[in-house]
Amino acid sequence: MIDAVDHVHVYVDDVLAAAAWYRKFLGFEHDAAFTEWYEQGGPYVIRCGAAALSLFQRSSPKPGNTIAFAIQATKLRALLARVEQSTLAYTVVDHHLTWSIYFDDLCANPLEVTCNDYAAATPVMVAATQKRS
Repeated sequence: MIDAVDHVHVYVDDVLAAAAWYRKFLGFEHDAAFTEWYEQGGPYVIRCGAAALSLFQRSSPKPGNTIAFAIQATKLRALLARVEQSTLAYTVVDHHLTWSIYFDDLCANPLEVTCNDYAAATPVMVAATQKRS
């Protein structure tokens, strides 16, 4: 079902200072494909090889982390069917560059399953959001 870990949400006190630290110590660079999100108040996405971090401005003393898994658009229907048949509370979000499904694991750890093939995912995800409303 899952293809890879897509990114991890990291909550920081200063987004740009954290990005500079990750660049200096681990070689992460800003992913310009997601600049628009950051400019609109979203995360600052950094990448090093296949590893990606979404740096979020910390808004509480205990923010936790979110693990985001990548999924192919062709697998979204199957995942949505599993989630809908469970008792999981979930949210489908259109990020206008990607689509994501958010839910918690058994121990209340936040998870995100994201599809980066926006065009292919849109019909499936729009149908899922319409079904829920």
